[in-house]
Amino acid sequence: MYNHAPKNYDCPLCKLAKGEDTGKTNPDDIFYREDLITAFIAGKWWMTNPGHVIIIPNKHFENLYDIDEKHLEVIHNFSKKVAVAFKKVYKSDGTSVRQHNEPAGNQDVWHYHLHVFPRYENDRLYQNHEKTKWPTKEERIPYSDKLKTYFKKL
Repeated sequence: MYNHAPKNYDCPLCKLAKGEDTGKTNPDDIFYREDLITAFIAGKWWMTNPGHVIIIPNKHFENLYDIDEKHLEVIHNFSKKVAVAFKKVYKSDGTSVRQHNEPAGNQDVWHYHLHVFPRYENDRLYQNHEKTKWPTKEERIPYSDKLKTYFKKL
């Protein structure tokens, strides 16, 4: 209904859901996968909040307007589990969850995805948008490994 993906869009998140490397993220970043969703360490970080997570449906939905309630429920229920994992594994002080739709909503990948951020006292996440980086695979691995270990124990 409210779609903006170009014709013949080559969706990087569909590739990742299939276990393929996208150039920005790769299968090593994935720490959780089930029939409906995949969760991975984000390829782009805010400097004060490293290791944030993105949760996606394995089926392609462009945005919040398109996604069915079944997938939405599983994604949001899993975001709670990620928030608890952040408290235990990252020792975070809090959590923020956000999701973007359409260009005016800052959506830049045309596949529904939910960000889950570890939060820390005075981290100024929402004031630090210019302080981002694309971490190397080696920088991301310790975060995905910690979360893989945590979720295997559940």
